[in-house]
Parts: sequence; C-alpha cells; structure tokens
Amino acid sequence: MNVKLDIEKRTLTLRVAGDLLSTTVETVRKDFDGWLEISERAAEWSTFKLDLTAAKMVDASGLYLIVSLLKQVQQRGAVMQVAYSSPNVLRTFVFGHVERHVEMVKVSTPCPATENGATPDPNPFPEEFTFR
Repeated sequence: MNVKLDIEKRTLTLRVAGDLLSTTVETVRKDFDGWLEISERAAEWSTFKLDLTAAKMVDASGLYLIVSLLKQVQQRGAVMQVAYSSPNVLRTFVFGHVERHVEMVKVSTPCPATENGATPDPNPFPEEFTFR
C-alpha cells in the first residue's frame, strides 16, 4: 500500500499493491480512512486517484469497498479516478456500474511489481490526463 498526497495538484493517490479481494479490503479501508483523516487536516484535495494497476482481480468485497470510497470522496466534493491495467478489473467496474461514476484510466502495461517485484511506476496517471 502506498499513499501520496500532492498538495500542489490537490490529489490524494492510493496505490493498492495487488488484487482487491475480501482478504485485503480491511487493510485498504484502514489505510484510506487514516489518510482521509490526516489529509482533511493537512490540505484540501479535490481528486482521489485509486491505482489498481497491480491488481488482476477485484471481487465483490473489493467492489463494495470501492463504492464506499467513492461515496466518501463525493461527500467531500471531490472526484475519483481509477488507474487499471487488467481487463478483469474493468469488467468488475462495468458489471457493478461503477465506471459510470469514476474516471477510468487504462494503463497499457501492468505494474512491474506484479511481474518481478520491482518498484511500480510512481505515476500511472498520464500527465495529459485531466479530469473534467
């Protein structure tokens, strides 16, 4: 799990290290809740970026967590972007109709951490990508 708060760009980015499954959602939830509390006191952010490029799968528990995160993000008046590389992840978002409420960012190559343990790309969101 990796969390980054960029005050200048007003973004909070949460990178999930692998699949988002029933066995991992509580860790992700606790990390997000902790950073949400810290960031509310530290700075205003208007965009939450969820990096799922290392995930090959998101199950029902993971999707429920994402919907919960989305509601918290929307309550503070922010928007949510999701970076993914696996078509399975996109399929889960489409199946749950979540892709209608977030900006999906396709990253063409999977996160290197899933292949050889290397450090993942620090920013899977392309610079030319802007949220409307």
